[in-house]
Amino acid sequence: MLTRRFNHHRFALVAFALFLGDGCSKNKKEEASNASTATPTIEILEKLHDFGNVTEGDKLNYLFKVKNSGTGKLIIDRVSTSCGCTAAALKNKEVLPGGEGEIEVTFDTNHRGGDNRKSITLFSNDPANPRAELEIHANVESLLTMVPAFIRLNPELGQQQVQESWLQGKLKDQAKLKIVESASEPDLAIELAEKKAEDGSTQQGLRFKFIGKKVGYGNGNVTLETGLPKPDKLQVGYHFTVMGNIQVVPAQLYFSARQGSTAERVIRVSSRKTDFKLRDVRVLAGPFTAKIVIPDAGVGYEVHVTMKKDPETTSTTVMEIGKIELISNDSLEPKKEIPLRMAPQFTPHTMRGPVPGGPPHGAMGPLPPVQPPPPAQPPAAATPVPEGR
Repeated sequence: MLTRRFNHHRFALVAFALFLGDGCSKNKKEEASNASTATPTIEILEKLHDFGNVTEGDKLNYLFKVKNSGTGKLIIDRVSTSCGCTAAALKNKEVLPGGEGEIEVTFDTNHRGGDNRKSITLFSNDPANPRAELEIHANVESLLTMVPAFIRLNPELGQQQVQESWLQGKLKDQAKLKIVESASEPDLAIELAEKKAEDGSTQQGLRFKFIGKKVGYGNGNVTLETGLPKPDKLQVGYHFTVMGNIQVVPAQLYFSARQGSTAERVIRVSSRKTDFKLRDVRVLAGPFTAKIVIPDAGVGYEVHVTMKKDPETTSTTVMEIGKIELISNDSLEPKKEIPLRMAPQFTPHTMRGPVPGGPPHGAMGPLPPVQPPPPAQPPAAATPVPEGR
């Protein structure tokens, strides 16, 4: 009798345990199913913040907030900004459903005069919006800047051209400009200038006077002291070009070490003069041959330049390895030199361009332009000279 009761109770306990186990298993399966279908949703509470008008040198901070309006955990992997002047830091990488996250954004306004629009990208596990965008605006009033910050001079041969650059910014009336480093070009004169502004004040600036006495090109910078603690110096860049009658496209040839010794490049030579004659082409330096070809169509001439052997160079940068000379009846440039350059990092298929012998397209890294290369024009607000120069 006792044994029967014990067996009966043992059966009941086993049945109860099986019931509980089955229930727990179902709950776990349901939880796993819910977890697999839970989806995070990033919601930007404020996509744009406008700082308004600020002064150069200010460091601006703002705290953006995002909300997870989905059912799964939101994970913000990383953030990136469109400019090195803008930094973004995550306050929390994981945001639970219904919760909020914060991104602290800092904008450094040094050398950022004018209207600024910077973007911040959030990368998250939201399947519908894995890249969410934030944006900041600020109108930065410069302390001091020269406008324009870069001068281009292109006079006709024998003519004079005058260009001016004027001081602007919040401290322009307190500054006392002084030229401390200027051009060494004999045909270029740079001097301090003044004019009356609309409000009756005296505006300071620079005046560039260039006479195109000979065909050629060049560039440089002018350094100014401001008489103020910060910025204590400013710079204005310049480039000049005096065009002759002869037109050469491209103005310099590029070869690739990976092309082998049979590489041929072509330049086109023409003139504004109808009686132009290209009489000869000579190789002044480098392992090259060159010949003149009269094209079947069009005007002018073609000069075919061939590399005779592989160049002996291990350089990974663009460098000059030869030179040819065009000899013509042109009165301004009876002898015109064309540089031949090596671009070791470029493969043959990247050397093709719209003009035979033109510069590489799709190449890994920048090349000088085919026309006389001016220095890159700096932004107007980037004229203060960096500290340590």
